[in-house]
Amino acid sequence: MAEEKHENPMAVRSKNALAQALLRLMLQKPFRDISISEITSAAGLARQTFYTNFNRREDILVYLLDGLSARLAEHFRTGGVPDSAFILDYFMFWNHNSDFLSLLFNNGLGYLFDDCNRRFFAGAFPLDCPPAQNRYIRSSLAGLTGELVHLWLTDGEGLCLDDLSAVAENLLEGRVFQHSA
Repeated sequence: MAEEKHENPMAVRSKNALAQALLRLMLQKPFRDISISEITSAAGLARQTFYTNFNRREDILVYLLDGLSARLAEHFRTGGVPDSAFILDYFMFWNHNSDFLSLLFNNGLGYLFDDCNRRFFAGAFPLDCPPAQNRYIRSSLAGLTGELVHLWLTDGEGLCLDDLSAVAENLLEGRVFQHSA
């Protein structure tokens, strides 16, 4: 049995303090205008603490996204979500985190979500498909869901969650293409 890796509680507290400080700052001004010194000052930590935990500012956001993605994966592993509710539950999860995602998208950092979404779909759950198709299906799911979340949030959430899920399901089942007689 593989041992679980436990992170130093002090490192977790420092990462969380830096993350919360960055999010507060992002509510005040664009990400591009936020310095590492501002983040550490707002977190009440030394600048070296930043470099002990992260290499660049974006790594803080990746840390937050990875945490959310892990929670989503755990939800699907333990929640007994039926296959028919998977897409709706996926969108509901990101809806609950829409303020954070909107901060990313509004600051031109949507690519961080896209990368996280690809990692999530790369192995968060088993698929019922031939092994040779696995990577292609996972990539398609990541692209489809990621683009829909992005559009939905930047479009002012023009669709309700049920309609957004229906769009995704229709796309996945090929029901959007007109067939000529």
